[in-house]
Amino acid sequence: MSGNTTTHAGPIVVIEFGNEIPQRSFDPVLPPELHAHRIRIDPLRYPGLAEKVPDLAAQARHWAAEIAAAGPPRAVFAYCTAAELATLLVDELPAPGTPLVVFDPVVPDPGTPRELLLDLALGMDDTLEPSEVPDITGLPASDALRLASSFLRSLVTRAAPDLDDEIADELTEGQRAWLGFTLSAAAERTTLPQLGRVVLSRDSEWAEADAHSVHRTGLNVQELFGTPAVTPLVAEFLSAPEAGEIQGEEEPCSRNS
Repeated sequence: MSGNTTTHAGPIVVIEFGNEIPQRSFDPVLPPELHAHRIRIDPLRYPGLAEKVPDLAAQARHWAAEIAAAGPPRAVFAYCTAAELATLLVDELPAPGTPLVVFDPVVPDPGTPRELLLDLALGMDDTLEPSEVPDITGLPASDALRLASSFLRSLVTRAAPDLDDEIADELTEGQRAWLGFTLSAAAERTTLPQLGRVVLSRDSEWAEADAHSVHRTGLNVQELFGTPAVTPLVAEFLSAPEAGEIQGEEEPCSRNS
Protein backbone atom coordinates (compact mmCIF):
# COMPACT_ATOMS: atom_id res chain seq x y z
CA MET A 1 0.00 0.00 0.00
CA SER A 2 1.34 3.36 -0.93
CA GLY A 3 2.47 5.66 1.87
CA ASN A 4 0.53 8.44 0.15
CA THR A 5 -2.63 7.14 1.82
CA THR A 6 -1.58 8.78 5.10
CA THR A 7 0.05 12.00 3.94
CA HIS A 8 -2.85 13.77 2.20
CA ALA A 9 -4.29 16.49 4.42
CA GLY A 10 -7.83 16.26 3.10
CA PRO A 11 -10.55 14.10 4.66
CA ILE A 12 -12.30 11.15 3.08
CA VAL A 13 -16.03 11.82 2.63
CA VAL A 14 -18.31 8.79 2.87
CA ILE A 15 -22.02 8.97 2.02
CA GLU A 16 -23.92 6.31 3.98
CA PHE A 17 -27.61 5.85 4.86
CA GLY A 18 -27.95 5.77 8.62
CA ASN A 19 -31.39 4.09 8.74
CA GLU A 20 -30.53 1.27 6.36
CA ILE A 21 -31.15 -2.32 7.49
CA PRO A 22 -28.86 -4.16 7.09
CA GLN A 23 -26.38 -1.33 7.42
CA ARG A 24 -23.73 -0.86 4.76
CA SER A 25 -20.58 1.03 5.64
CA PHE A 26 -17.21 1.84 4.14
CA ASP A 27 -15.53 1.25 7.54
CA PRO A 28 -14.34 -2.29 6.68
CA VAL A 29 -13.30 -1.16 3.21
CA LEU A 30 -11.21 1.95 3.83
CA PRO A 31 -7.61 1.50 4.92
CA PRO A 32 -7.77 1.69 8.75
CA GLU A 33 -5.35 4.63 8.94
CA LEU A 34 -7.91 6.79 7.10
CA HIS A 35 -10.72 6.35 9.64
CA ALA A 36 -9.57 9.33 11.70
CA HIS A 37 -9.78 11.57 8.61
CA ARG A 38 -13.29 10.60 7.55
CA ILE A 39 -16.44 12.71 7.27
CA ARG A 40 -19.70 10.80 7.19
CA ILE A 41 -22.73 12.23 5.36
CA ASP A 42 -26.15 10.67 5.91
CA PRO A 43 -28.40 11.89 3.08
CA LEU A 44 -31.48 11.19 5.21
CA ARG A 45 -30.43 13.90 7.67
CA TYR A 46 -30.94 16.69 5.15
CA PRO A 47 -33.07 19.27 7.01
CA GLY A 48 -36.79 18.80 6.46
CA LEU A 49 -36.42 15.84 4.13
CA ALA A 50 -39.41 14.10 5.73
CA GLU A 51 -41.62 17.06 4.83
CA LYS A 52 -40.42 18.13 1.39
CA VAL A 53 -38.59 16.89 -1.69
CA PRO A 54 -35.64 19.18 -2.47
CA ASP A 55 -33.82 18.38 -5.69
CA LEU A 56 -30.49 16.58 -5.51
CA ALA A 57 -28.59 19.69 -6.58
CA ALA A 58 -29.87 21.58 -3.52
CA GLN A 59 -28.93 18.68 -1.29
CA ALA A 60 -25.44 18.57 -2.80
CA ARG A 61 -24.94 22.29 -2.13
CA HIS A 62 -26.03 21.79 1.48
CA TRP A 63 -23.58 18.96 2.10
CA ALA A 64 -20.75 20.78 0.33
CA ALA A 65 -21.26 23.71 2.70
CA GLU A 66 -21.39 21.32 5.68
CA ILE A 67 -17.97 19.84 4.93
CA ALA A 68 -16.29 23.04 3.70
CA ALA A 69 -14.57 23.80 7.01
CA ALA A 70 -12.61 20.54 6.85
CA GLY A 71 -10.88 21.57 3.64
CA PRO A 72 -10.99 19.96 0.19
CA PRO A 73 -11.76 16.24 0.48
CA ARG A 74 -9.27 13.74 -0.76
CA ALA A 75 -12.07 11.58 -2.21
CA VAL A 76 -15.81 10.99 -1.99
CA PHE A 77 -17.28 7.51 -1.52
CA ALA A 78 -20.94 6.60 -2.04
CA TYR A 79 -23.13 3.61 -2.83
CA CYS A 80 -26.51 2.62 -4.25
CA THR A 81 -29.01 5.48 -4.72
CA ALA A 82 -26.55 8.06 -3.36
CA ALA A 83 -24.56 7.78 -6.61
CA GLU A 84 -26.04 10.82 -8.35
CA LEU A 85 -25.98 12.92 -5.17
CA ALA A 86 -22.28 12.11 -4.91
CA THR A 87 -21.56 13.30 -8.45
CA LEU A 88 -23.33 16.60 -7.74
CA LEU A 89 -21.49 16.98 -4.43
CA VAL A 90 -18.14 16.54 -6.20
CA ASP A 91 -19.17 19.25 -8.68
CA GLU A 92 -19.83 21.63 -5.77
CA LEU A 93 -16.43 21.14 -4.15
CA PRO A 94 -13.87 23.93 -4.55
CA ALA A 95 -11.09 21.57 -5.63
CA PRO A 96 -11.74 20.37 -9.20
CA GLY A 97 -11.36 16.71 -10.01
CA THR A 98 -12.00 15.26 -6.54
CA PRO A 99 -11.95 11.47 -7.03
CA LEU A 100 -15.34 9.77 -6.73
CA VAL A 101 -15.70 6.08 -5.87
CA VAL A 102 -19.16 4.49 -6.02
CA PHE A 103 -20.02 0.96 -4.94
CA ASP A 104 -23.02 -0.73 -6.61
CA PRO A 105 -24.60 2.46 -8.01
CA VAL A 106 -28.36 2.55 -8.57
CA VAL A 107 -30.46 5.23 -10.25
CA PRO A 108 -34.09 4.86 -9.08
CA ASP A 109 -36.79 4.78 -11.73
CA PRO A 110 -40.24 6.40 -11.39
CA GLY A 111 -41.69 3.23 -9.82
CA THR A 112 -39.05 2.93 -7.08
CA PRO A 113 -40.71 5.27 -4.54
CA ARG A 114 -43.92 3.22 -4.62
CA GLU A 115 -41.90 0.02 -4.14
CA LEU A 116 -40.18 1.62 -1.16
CA LEU A 117 -43.51 2.77 0.29
CA LEU A 118 -44.82 -0.79 0.02
CA ASP A 119 -41.75 -2.15 1.83
CA LEU A 120 -42.02 0.49 4.56
CA ALA A 121 -45.74 -0.09 5.02
CA LEU A 122 -45.37 -3.86 5.26
CA GLY A 123 -42.58 -3.34 7.78
CA MET A 124 -45.06 -1.44 9.95
CA ASP A 125 -48.03 -3.76 9.36
CA ASP A 126 -47.37 -7.12 7.74
CA THR A 127 -51.11 -7.83 7.45
CA LEU A 128 -51.52 -5.19 4.74
CA GLU A 129 -52.53 -6.13 1.23
CA PRO A 130 -50.45 -4.40 -1.48
CA SER A 131 -53.67 -2.94 -2.88
CA GLU A 132 -54.15 -0.99 0.36
CA VAL A 133 -50.92 0.95 -0.23
CA PRO A 134 -51.51 4.07 -2.34
CA ASP A 135 -49.87 4.21 -5.76
CA ILE A 136 -47.78 7.37 -5.78
CA THR A 137 -46.18 6.68 -9.16
CA GLY A 138 -46.53 9.58 -11.58
CA LEU A 139 -47.56 12.14 -8.97
CA PRO A 140 -45.53 15.32 -8.51
CA ALA A 141 -42.89 14.56 -5.88
CA SER A 142 -44.36 16.85 -3.23
CA ASP A 143 -47.84 15.35 -3.69
CA ALA A 144 -46.43 11.83 -3.61
CA LEU A 145 -44.64 12.51 -0.32
CA ARG A 146 -47.74 14.12 1.17
CA LEU A 147 -49.96 11.17 0.27
CA ALA A 148 -47.42 8.58 1.38
CA SER A 149 -46.78 10.41 4.66
CA SER A 150 -50.48 10.55 5.45
CA PHE A 151 -50.76 6.82 4.80
CA LEU A 152 -47.78 5.97 7.03
CA ARG A 153 -49.18 8.11 9.85
CA SER A 154 -52.50 6.31 9.46
CA LEU A 155 -50.77 2.98 10.05
CA VAL A 156 -49.46 4.29 13.36
CA THR A 157 -52.76 5.79 14.50
CA ARG A 158 -54.64 2.67 13.40
CA ALA A 159 -52.75 0.73 16.04
CA ALA A 160 -52.97 3.55 18.61
CA PRO A 161 -56.02 5.76 17.87
CA ASP A 162 -55.36 8.12 20.77
CA LEU A 163 -51.78 8.83 19.75
CA ASP A 164 -50.81 12.49 19.51
CA ASP A 165 -50.16 13.75 15.95
CA GLU A 166 -46.69 14.99 16.87
CA ILE A 167 -45.72 11.56 18.17
CA ALA A 168 -47.05 9.96 14.98
CA ASP A 169 -44.84 12.38 13.04
CA GLU A 170 -41.81 11.41 15.11
CA LEU A 171 -42.50 7.70 14.72
CA THR A 172 -42.68 7.95 10.94
CA GLU A 173 -39.97 10.56 10.36
CA GLY A 174 -37.34 8.04 9.31
CA GLN A 175 -39.61 6.36 6.78
CA ARG A 176 -40.77 9.70 5.39
CA ALA A 177 -37.17 10.90 5.01
CA TRP A 178 -36.38 7.73 3.02
CA LEU A 179 -39.28 8.51 0.73
CA GLY A 180 -38.26 12.16 0.38
CA PHE A 181 -34.76 11.19 -0.67
CA THR A 182 -35.92 8.42 -3.00
CA LEU A 183 -38.40 10.73 -4.69
CA SER A 184 -35.63 13.26 -5.28
CA ALA A 185 -33.28 10.58 -6.62
CA ALA A 186 -36.00 9.22 -8.92
CA ALA A 187 -36.60 12.58 -10.60
CA GLU A 188 -36.79 12.53 -14.37
CA ARG A 189 -33.43 12.89 -16.15
CA THR A 190 -32.29 12.75 -19.75
CA THR A 191 -28.97 10.97 -19.13
CA LEU A 192 -27.43 8.82 -16.44
CA PRO A 193 -24.92 10.50 -14.12
CA GLN A 194 -21.28 10.21 -15.15
CA LEU A 195 -19.59 8.46 -12.24
CA GLY A 196 -15.96 8.17 -11.25
CA ARG A 197 -14.57 4.77 -10.31
CA VAL A 198 -17.32 2.19 -9.95
CA VAL A 199 -16.88 -0.98 -7.88
CA LEU A 200 -19.48 -3.70 -8.47
CA SER A 201 -20.55 -6.70 -6.46
CA ARG A 202 -21.48 -9.92 -8.21
CA ASP A 203 -25.05 -9.07 -9.23
CA SER A 204 -24.66 -5.34 -9.97
CA GLU A 205 -24.09 -3.64 -13.29
CA TRP A 206 -23.04 -0.23 -14.56
CA ALA A 207 -22.19 0.77 -18.12
CA GLU A 208 -18.52 1.47 -18.71
CA ALA A 209 -19.47 4.49 -20.84
CA ASP A 210 -21.04 6.10 -17.75
CA ALA A 211 -17.98 5.92 -15.49
CA HIS A 212 -14.28 6.73 -15.38
CA SER A 213 -13.64 3.02 -14.76
CA VAL A 214 -15.70 -0.03 -13.81
CA HIS A 215 -14.28 -2.75 -11.55
CA ARG A 216 -16.23 -6.03 -11.31
CA THR A 217 -15.16 -7.84 -8.17
CA GLY A 218 -17.16 -11.07 -8.24
CA LEU A 219 -17.89 -10.55 -4.52
CA ASN A 220 -21.35 -10.70 -2.98
CA VAL A 221 -22.71 -7.60 -1.23
CA GLN A 222 -21.77 -8.80 2.25
CA GLU A 223 -18.18 -9.43 1.19
CA LEU A 224 -17.93 -6.16 -0.70
CA PHE A 225 -19.05 -3.99 2.22
CA GLY A 226 -18.24 -6.21 5.20
CA THR A 227 -14.66 -7.26 4.49
CA PRO A 228 -11.39 -5.63 3.38
CA ALA A 229 -11.37 -7.65 0.15
CA VAL A 230 -11.24 -4.52 -2.02
CA THR A 231 -9.12 -2.42 0.36
CA PRO A 232 -6.02 -2.81 -1.86
CA LEU A 233 -8.03 -1.54 -4.82
CA VAL A 234 -9.31 1.41 -2.77
CA ALA A 235 -5.77 2.19 -1.62
CA GLU A 236 -4.69 2.21 -5.27
CA PHE A 237 -7.43 4.74 -6.08
CA LEU A 238 -6.34 6.99 -3.23
CA SER A 239 -2.60 6.80 -3.77
CA ALA A 240 -2.79 7.42 -7.53
CA PRO A 241 -6.11 9.11 -8.26
CA GLU A 242 -5.20 9.79 -11.88
CA ALA A 243 -3.84 6.28 -12.42
CA GLY A 244 -5.61 2.93 -12.45
CA GLU A 245 -7.28 3.38 -15.83
CA ILE A 246 -8.55 -0.22 -15.76
CA GLN A 247 -11.70 -0.18 -17.86
CA GLY A 248 -14.23 -2.89 -17.05
CA GLU A 249 -11.75 -5.61 -16.08
CA GLU A 250 -12.44 -8.05 -13.27
CA GLU A 251 -10.38 -7.33 -10.18
CA PRO A 252 -8.49 -10.23 -8.57
CA CYS A 253 -10.35 -10.04 -5.23
CA SER A 254 -10.79 -12.92 -2.83
CA ARG A 255 -14.35 -14.24 -2.88
CA ASN A 256 -18.74 -11.62 -2.64
CA SER A 257 -28.40 -4.14 -3.14
